[in-house]
Amino acid sequence: MKTALVIVTLALLGCTMPTDAQIVPSIRHKPAVVDSTMVFEDRGQRLEVFPTLRATPTSVSGKPAVQHKLSVAGEGTPIGPGHLGVVFNHALQVQGFLTGEIAFKPKGDGPPAGFDAASYPGLAKLTNPNTWIVVASTPGEFLALFNRMKARTDLEWVEAVVIYGTAAQGAPSAQPRR
Repeated sequence: MKTALVIVTLALLGCTMPTDAQIVPSIRHKPAVVDSTMVFEDRGQRLEVFPTLRATPTSVSGKPAVQHKLSVAGEGTPIGPGHLGVVFNHALQVQGFLTGEIAFKPKGDGPPAGFDAASYPGLAKLTNPNTWIVVASTPGEFLALFNRMKARTDLEWVEAVVIYGTAAQGAPSAQPRR
């Protein structure tokens, strides 16, 4: 009886067809970095700032979601809660939005020596224990401030405040410098 069971099992296994995956993933082309001077690294991810794009948050009627309307602006146009800067996260392959805020935590208590409102605009304590924030007003100022803070050895961590969400439409018809 056991030999017959083994023979039937082997015969059935010989009749089975190979089970290869039938779904072939599409090849996704990652967008190349347009301007390497506008790239910064935050928490192991490369983000590229588009200095001439802004996003205005708009609420969607009947939904709790917020969409962002993209527009072309000058490089010196301020960024903030009403007119967000636009970034592309190359690691996640998604678009994000900057308020200009940079959060950080000093290694000691209180802000490190040399932190003042003139050199670090919008310097304020965010939360306890000892988390602080600075606010840049333009994409260029944001990159300079972020890189300067990352280079400091007296800060435990430095993180850009990036909001991820959807855009109401694709990129504006005018071709902005990304």
